[in-house]
Amino acid sequence: MENTGLVLEGGGLRGIYTAAILDFFLSKNLSFNYTIGVSAGAIYSASYASKQKRRNIDIFLKYLNDERYMGLRYLLKTGSYINVDFAYRKMTYKLSPFDFDTFSKCNLEFKVGVFNCEKGKTEFFSKKDFRETEDLLNALIASGSLPFFSKEIFFKDKVLLDGGIASPIPIAQSILDGNSKNVVILTEDEDYKKEPLKLQHLISLYYHKYPKVATALNHRHLVYNKSLNDIKSLEEKGKAFVFRPSKIIGVDRLERDLEKIKALYNLGLEDAEQNYDRLLKWLEE
Repeated sequence: MENTGLVLEGGGLRGIYTAAILDFFLSKNLSFNYTIGVSAGAIYSASYASKQKRRNIDIFLKYLNDERYMGLRYLLKTGSYINVDFAYRKMTYKLSPFDFDTFSKCNLEFKVGVFNCEKGKTEFFSKKDFRETEDLLNALIASGSLPFFSKEIFFKDKVLLDGGIASPIPIAQSILDGNSKNVVILTEDEDYKKEPLKLQHLISLYYHKYPKVATALNHRHLVYNKSLNDIKSLEEKGKAFVFRPSKIIGVDRLERDLEKIKALYNLGLEDAEQNYDRLLKWLEE
């Protein structure tokens, strides 16, 4: 699939919808040459690149309510609500080993978006930047470091946070990289529009050390909604194929209700199956 990108929105635990669609693709041996994601979109697509079907949902089913995974005590102790050492490092190397070898050998341009707190813009890491296994892991941790719930990540002499802050749906970068067609996986339903954050002056106080973070957060709803309009226009022109939840299942970014997680995952599988033949036809056009 030359010049066809796979573009993945973030959304925290809502990204399990994305994980389900990618698992369906794996079951059909559907491969892309290019993926780009931010936050959860980047994290879950790593298991697609390593061809580890169901890895993400199985992690949640087994560990999401494990007290070691996340909680207020970690936020107070470390500055991050998610226990990074457990949820990322121990998970990656011991509890649910990530297949770094398959990842490195896959014929896939894999891009991870992060927000540079000092420069106030999104930057993208690709496979050439991941010389060590920790490089990939650190990029994913940075991309998934939710504002207010995570401390800044220092990586490659940069201060980084959630890649979705300024590029919540990174389709513009995919097009810039030469993809004339894009498969886009969103984590909100068709009627969703992002509202401005409340108490914007407090956001500026919270991120006084990195004022460009506050500026980006206060404008994020404008960027997000513009991206939705751009994607709709591309869809109408036949240049984008969009997956989005076909019904509303209220899953928060830091959801702990496993029944909701399973329901959203199953919805992703259903939506993927119902639209798969149409997707194949679109890809062949």
